[in-house]
Amino acid sequence: VKGFNSRLDPLQAAILQVKLKYLDGWNGRRTSIANQYLNGIKNSNLVLPVVPDWAEPVWHLFVVRHHQRDDFQSHLSKAGISTLIHYPIPPHLQVAYQELKSYKGQLPLAESMACEVLSLPMAPQLNSASTLLVIQQACE
Repeated sequence: VKGFNSRLDPLQAAILQVKLKYLDGWNGRRTSIANQYLNGIKNSNLVLPVVPDWAEPVWHLFVVRHHQRDDFQSHLSKAGISTLIHYPIPPHLQVAYQELKSYKGQLPLAESMACEVLSLPMAPQLNSASTLLVIQQACE
């Protein structure tokens, strides 16, 4: 069903207002983890994010691409590393957008991304040992 993505009700807004004082620190920790991933992960089968010189991402997610994503995800899972696939079906192939199904095969980048992308662990609470484990396993 088509709809809106509106997740912020007054109670959530009040909680987030309290958390706001921690935001810069959390974003700094995420940036540190992302930099460790970018500098430490050496795997020719893995496409890491590219950050333009002018950009300063806060790394809400750390999304990578792998042509054998499901096998890569299984490998990480066996090592105790959780990953997420956020959009396994591109919008034009979603049931709610039936009127766009004729575009199947005409949007190859969207369709390949849906089969290749996954997010590595990313949270300010991720400790150094866990970050190193992700890097080590992603390099195998």
